[in-house]
Amino acid sequence: MLKRLTILSFLLAAIWNLSADAALGGYEHERTDGGYYTLVGEEEEILTRTALPVYKDDEFITPDNRRFKVTGIEGDTCRCTLVGVEKMPEVKAEVSKSSGLLGLTPVIAKNRGNIGIYCTHSDESYIPSDGKESMSGRGGIYQVGEALRDALKSQGVNAVLDKTSHGPHDVNAYSRSRRTASKLLKQGCVGLLDVHRDAVPAEVYAAKVNNQKVTRVKLVVGKQNPHMSSNLEFAKKIKAYLDEKCPGLSAGIFMGRGNYNQDLSPRSILVEVGTHTNSKEDAQRGIEMFAQVLPDVFGVESEQESDATPLVNVSAAGNQRSDWTAAILILLGAAVAYGAYIAINRKKTK
Repeated sequence: MLKRLTILSFLLAAIWNLSADAALGGYEHERTDGGYYTLVGEEEEILTRTALPVYKDDEFITPDNRRFKVTGIEGDTCRCTLVGVEKMPEVKAEVSKSSGLLGLTPVIAKNRGNIGIYCTHSDESYIPSDGKESMSGRGGIYQVGEALRDALKSQGVNAVLDKTSHGPHDVNAYSRSRRTASKLLKQGCVGLLDVHRDAVPAEVYAAKVNNQKVTRVKLVVGKQNPHMSSNLEFAKKIKAYLDEKCPGLSAGIFMGRGNYNQDLSPRSILVEVGTHTNSKEDAQRGIEMFAQVLPDVFGVESEQESDATPLVNVSAAGNQRSDWTAAILILLGAAVAYGAYIAINRKKTK
């Protein structure tokens, strides 16, 4: 009897997990009917368009940092109310190496690790370049992932692109890509980028940045994961650096229902690079610009930095420690100064 109850409990748990995955996957499954949702502000201005499912209380931070909340949905139109202007993280200027106490500057190291890249929707493609919007197993999205990886490597940053196919493009795609994301983290990746393309009109993403035709980049944060706050702050940091270094490249930040495997890491983000009606070449140029800010945002150290300066390891959480040699020298200098002070005062008392 006990054995039967044990087996039954395992079966019930398995059914529960499968149903939970299916329910969550429903939030993460984009539209396939050719339609899309339009987010509209209180002044009837179009904020953005997306093929991702949109629900009441989803939110969007516009390129100019206004934060809106979805308050009502009428068909494909999502009515949004302004919450306020989002406070963005400060973009830190490079610290001068000539400053510091007693002329000594503690050397602060960045994380030594990889940036993990993968594509949950392996079939996603770009019609003008690939001929169709979907190519089973090896879509044009992989070439965009390669452009991101190569742009990071050209900066001396370790980047790993996992080309595992997660097809078909269905409700279980994120369950399959979860294994890939977990594998990348086990390989020492300090964060994850899941590269996608949207399915909306081309003008939503088409832009000209630094005199180059590109697609803009939209960041997506899943609200149903324990790292939601951390991932949102991470997305805001990326956007702040983009606005500083590549003004006009950001297409905003969408916060919607779903997980998108972002519970696996507090530095995990979904990246929409253009849409199916943009050219792949524009998307590649856009992602190459996007890559310029990632070393600073992730806090990863380039090979050039590693070769040039003796650095101290830091934790993946981003805590930084000063160079111990400099700290010891500072303490020794203080001890010498204190000793001299005591000696002078002893002479005065004699």
